[in-house]
Amino acid sequence: MIPQVLRFGLVAAAGLVVDLAVASALAAGAGLPLPLAAACGFCAGAAFNYVVNLRWTFAAARPSGGVRRIAAYGLTLAATLLTRVVMVALLEPLAGEGALAALGVLIAATGVSFVVNYGLSKRFVFVPSQDRT
Repeated sequence: MIPQVLRFGLVAAAGLVVDLAVASALAAGAGLPLPLAAACGFCAGAAFNYVVNLRWTFAAARPSGGVRRIAAYGLTLAATLLTRVVMVALLEPLAGEGALAALGVLIAATGVSFVVNYGLSKRFVFVPSQDRT
């Protein structure tokens, strides 16, 4: 059996591919500012992550809460997105110019936001249901 944090990491890695592909395409292809492109990529990856985490990562915990869980996920995303965008804004001036530098900034900011996301997801979003007997 794969430990929960490893499953979360695998899902996050797949979601990161979605996230970075969207962010990179919007920054390089559409000319959006990097923080805005990062936010759009984050949203695309977040939708992917929610579905897969619910069905695979935390499925054994039988998460409860329906509407409450979705609201908690929204707040978790807001905190994670804020962390990501702030990190991008802080790191971008240090990284230099070019697509490779931008990608490095996105990856570093993603690492920090991963820690925030996992902690909040485990504690507030995918809370195991209580057996009521």
